[in-house]
Amino acid sequence: MPRWAVVAWFGLSAILIYSSWGSIVSRAGWDPDDQLRMVQLRDFLAGQSWFDNTQYRLNAPEGGPMHWSRLIELPLAALVLLFAPIVGQAGAEMVAGTVVPLLCFGLVAYVLGRVALRLGGPMAGGVAVVMTMVSPAISMQLRPMRIDHHGWQLVCAALALWTLFWPSARKAGIAMGLALAVWLHISLEGAPVAAALFGLLGWRWAFSGEDGRRLGYTVGTFLAGSVGLFFGTQLAGLSAANYCDTISPAHIFAIVAAGAVIAPSAFALPANRWTRLAALAVAGSAALGILVWQAPMCAQGAFSTMDPVVRDYWYVRVNEGMPVWHQKPAIALSLMGVPVAGGVALLLLARTIAEDRRADFANLGFLLVFSALLAALVFRTISVATLMAVPLVAIAIARLFARYRTEARPVRRVGMVAAMILLLMPGVFIAQAASLLSRKVAAEAAADRQPSALAAEKCESVESVAALAALPKANIIAPFDIGPSILLTTPHSVLASSHHRNEKGMRAHIDIYRLPEAESRAIVRRRKVTHIVACPGEAEMKGYAKRNPGGLWAQLVKGKSPDWLEPMPDRGEGLKVWRVR
Repeated sequence: MPRWAVVAWFGLSAILIYSSWGSIVSRAGWDPDDQLRMVQLRDFLAGQSWFDNTQYRLNAPEGGPMHWSRLIELPLAALVLLFAPIVGQAGAEMVAGTVVPLLCFGLVAYVLGRVALRLGGPMAGGVAVVMTMVSPAISMQLRPMRIDHHGWQLVCAALALWTLFWPSARKAGIAMGLALAVWLHISLEGAPVAAALFGLLGWRWAFSGEDGRRLGYTVGTFLAGSVGLFFGTQLAGLSAANYCDTISPAHIFAIVAAGAVIAPSAFALPANRWTRLAALAVAGSAALGILVWQAPMCAQGAFSTMDPVVRDYWYVRVNEGMPVWHQKPAIALSLMGVPVAGGVALLLLARTIAEDRRADFANLGFLLVFSALLAALVFRTISVATLMAVPLVAIAIARLFARYRTEARPVRRVGMVAAMILLLMPGVFIAQAASLLSRKVAAEAAADRQPSALAAEKCESVESVAALAALPKANIIAPFDIGPSILLTTPHSVLASSHHRNEKGMRAHIDIYRLPEAESRAIVRRRKVTHIVACPGEAEMKGYAKRNPGGLWAQLVKGKSPDWLEPMPDRGEGLKVWRVR
C-alpha cells in the first residue's frame, strides 16, 4: 500500500474512533450481535471451553446454544490478554474492539486497491482505496467495536476476489480455497457467493479451456480447510447434529463428495468440454444429493424448521434478512448506490476494455450482478455487493479523470467533476434526492426524529440498561434486542435475545408478553423469571400491544398489573420494571 494510503487509513481510523467513542467506552458495539460477542469473549477468556459456544446466561439454567465460531474471538482474545496487564480488562476490551475492525478495514481497502490497480492502473488503485473508506455499506461493518463476524466476511470476500486476478494458479487456488473455507466456517451467509466463485472457476475450466490447476487447488484447499476447521472446532465431530445455519456433518460429507470428484478431475481430465461438464455435474449432484439426504430441512432454507410463532413475531421483523423492498427507502437507496454505480461503470467501460482484459472484466461484472441480485433478495449482503462494485467504479473515475485533464471546454470539465463525485459517493446523493422528491422518504426520516422515537432509543441504550445492575441478581425477560445489553452490563440472566438457536426460550419470551396474564404467569413460574423489563416505545413491545390487546403486555402498558407482578421504579431512561411476587 502506498504511503499516502497508509496516511489516509490512519486519518480515517482517527475519525472513526472519534465518532465511535461512545460505543468504544461502553464496549457495546453497534447492535446486539456485537454485545453478545463481547459477552462470549469474556466467557471464553474466563475459561469456557473452545468447543462450547453455549451462552449460559441465556435461557438459564440450560443455556442458549449459539452457532458462532470461536475463530472470530481469537484476535480479540489475543489483544485483550496482551493489553489487560497494561490498561486493565476494560481498557483491553476497548483496544481489541477498536484495533481488530480497523485492521480489517485497512486490509479490505488494500486488497480492493490491488484489484483496481491490476485492471485499471495506479490512479484506479488509489481511487479504490479512497472509495472503500467512504462507502457506508463497507465502513459500517468495519468501524471500531464492530466485533461480530460481518467484517471478517468482507475480508474473506475481498481476498477471494483478489485471487481471481493472480497469475499463479497454484497460489491463487490455495489462497481462494482458504478464504472461502474460513468465510463459510464463520458464516454460511457466504455460501451463495462462494458457489458463484466456484461456478465461475468451473465455467472457465469447462468452456474457456483454462488449465484446471486453479480450480483443482481451490477445491482441494477448500475441502482440506473446511474439514480442518470443522474438526478443530467441533468436539462431537461427525456425530454432531445437523444444522442449516453453520457447517455441519451433512455439509462436510457434501464438500468431501464434490471435492473428491473435482480436485482430481481438474488436474487429469483432457480439454474436452463435455467431459469436464460431466465431472462438474457429477460433483454438484453428489453434493446436493448428500445434503438433501442428510439434512432435508436445509433444502427449504436455514430457518425452515423455526417455530411458526417465533417466525411470525420475530424473524419477519429482522429487516436485514428481508429483500430490499422491505427496507426503509432512504436506507436502501443509500446503500444500494455503489452497486448501482458499479453497473453503470461497467456499461461505460465496456467499449474501452482492452482485448486481453475482457475476461477479467467479465468475471468482475458477473460477480457484481450476482451479488447485487443477492443483496436485493437478502439485504444483509449489501456490503459484499458494494465490495464487488468498488474496483469497477474506481476504474471509471480514473478514466474520467484522465479525460478531464485533457478536456479544454469548461462546461464539460465541470460535468466530469460532478460525475466523478457522484460515482465516488453515489448513495449520499441518491438518498438526498429521494428525501427531496419523495414524501414517503421524508416522512420516514421525520418519524425517526420524533420525540417518541428518540425516547425509545434512549430507553434501549446500553447506558440506560446498565442501571438494571442495581437490582439483585435476576432472571429477566426483556425485549429481544435489549437482552444482550443486560448480559453485557449486568450480572443478570435473560430468557431470550434475538438469536434463533435459543428457539424454545424465544417462544416462551413471546408467549409471556402476548398471552393473557393467567397463561403468562404459568410460563413465568416454569421458567423461573424474576423480573419483567420493557421500553414501552420499543417496536417489539408496540407489536405485542397491537396484535394481542388481551395479552399481558397490552395490560401492563395500560397500567393494569396483575397481583403477581409488583411495579418497581423506572430504571435508566424510562425502563419499566416489574418484580414477580
